[in-house]
Amino acid sequence: MPRRQTSKVIERKKQILELLLKEGELPTNEIVRRTGLSHSQVFYALKLLQRDGLVKEIKRGKVAYWRVAEHVTPEMVENLTSNVVSFSSIGAEQEELSEL
Repeated sequence: MPRRQTSKVIERKKQILELLLKEGELPTNEIVRRTGLSHSQVFYALKLLQRDGLVKEIKRGKVAYWRVAEHVTPEMVENLTSNVVSFSSIGAEQEELSEL
């Protein structure tokens, strides 16, 4: 996975989180259908969200269902882009400090 997420990836993550907040639990194929994204785009965004602790994967047989983690609020989803920006600025500050 790349170190830096593009604005498109961040927007896809936000779109998927908003959908899951609204609908509750959905299988991967339903997320693909409702977002209009490709399966690989959805799966990549879901794995990033899972890594960040924002979604949970529930496997039922061969089908993976996804839901928002219990601690995630609509406000957190709205601030997703600003949080990514602030994390980037923290990383830049750390790099500057390590150069000293």
